Amino acid sequence: MAAKKKKRGSPGEKITLQHSMKDTQASLLQHTLTIVKEQRLYFLKAAVLSLVIYSFLFGLWKIPFLDFGFTRMSAVTFGDYLFLLAIALFIALFFTLAKYEMQQHLRHDAQKMGKSSSALLGIFAATCPACQGITIAALGSTIFAIPLGFLIPYLGFIKVASLALLGLAVFFKADSLYTKTCPTIIPRRKTKVKKQHPTTEPFLFKNNMLFTLTVILTLFIVFNQFLIPRAFATMMLGGGSGSIGNLEYGSKLTLKPMPLATGEQPAIQGYRSKVKSLPTISELPMQPATGDAVQDLLNNVVPSGTPWYGSEAGVSFDDPITAQKLWVKGEGIQLDAKGEERWNRIVNSFTCDYCCGSPQRPTIITQCGCAHAAAARGMAKWFIQNYGDTYSDEEIYGEMARWYAKWYPQGTIGRIIQESQV
Repeated sequence: MAAKKKKRGSPGEKITLQHSMKDTQASLLQHTLTIVKEQRLYFLKAAVLSLVIYSFLFGLWKIPFLDFGFTRMSAVTFGDYLFLLAIALFIALFFTLAKYEMQQHLRHDAQKMGKSSSALLGIFAATCPACQGITIAALGSTIFAIPLGFLIPYLGFIKVASLALLGLAVFFKADSLYTKTCPTIIPRRKTKVKKQHPTTEPFLFKNNMLFTLTVILTLFIVFNQFLIPRAFATMMLGGGSGSIGNLEYGSKLTLKPMPLATGEQPAIQGYRSKVKSLPTISELPMQPATGDAVQDLLNNVVPSGTPWYGSEAGVSFDDPITAQKLWVKGEGIQLDAKGEERWNRIVNSFTCDYCCGSPQRPTIITQCGCAHAAAARGMAKWFIQNYGDTYSDEEIYGEMARWYAKWYPQGTIGRIIQESQV
């Protein structure tokens, strides 16, 4: 009976174990901070270098003289700055611990890949939040553009996933260093005691590489659950894309002339604008190719039907005149300072191509008095006010271009055909 009572007294042992675990966690943190303190100069350099590199990838600055870098179409938010800082600190911490590991000759080749895999994927994944419809430019010219506006709804998840991967890598590295330097406080994973009680710790937690890969696989499976249905719907259920010459259009991709960047060469000599692909907000079902370029453009670039925001805005592609009058009212919307900055950035690079100006002398819509230019300006304000947090500047620009294709189908198709033949 006494023995049983002692056994029943195990809650006290559990409390002692909990205190021991808390002490272990505190010791682990203290040990990690000690390493960082010893390597503080290296940590600072790694953090600054990471911050410089990622701020470049996020389009916050360009290489001087060459003007080479990423041009963002969407404004940088305070959350982006916090994310950049967090990523820089995580990367600096990981490499500081890795340097200490090498100096102390604690690296074990068999575990090297498992403890670094999440760090490598986290470092790579951290660049993804910049991919929201950006262009790469050099010497004032656009080298190429990749419209990835569809990723914007998932940027929060990508940021959390990349931070989680890096955090996991830092924890594994810190735990490994602490375990090997303080074996009396934290029992090594390869002990006979653990083999006697296989149920106390699952095999998954004993193997760092397997645990890391499992976490990574889980994250990607969850991420794919968001992306796969959208991709399937786009490619198989009325989505997809088409092309004419080097120009691509699709269910969420339209075509419109854009002003030439500084130093950029036009497709047609003497023109000061160039037709480019732009991501849109509305999504159109792609019609099968007919073999007639003009008919295919009419089917897939000139919109029809009612966009998903039609009932809210009171507009429809099937009634472009009424829609134009309604969009004009949007000019009266009062935006805050940030919204006004976005609006100016969009409208002061959008051209009125077919009623005012010409390809040789394109007219910016802020300098055009026609009703369509006013409608485009009002449309930009409406989207910034109502969906500014959801869609990028480039997507708003593209949606304005989609309406211009409806208002000027003949001019739009004629210009696209002309440049596709160059």
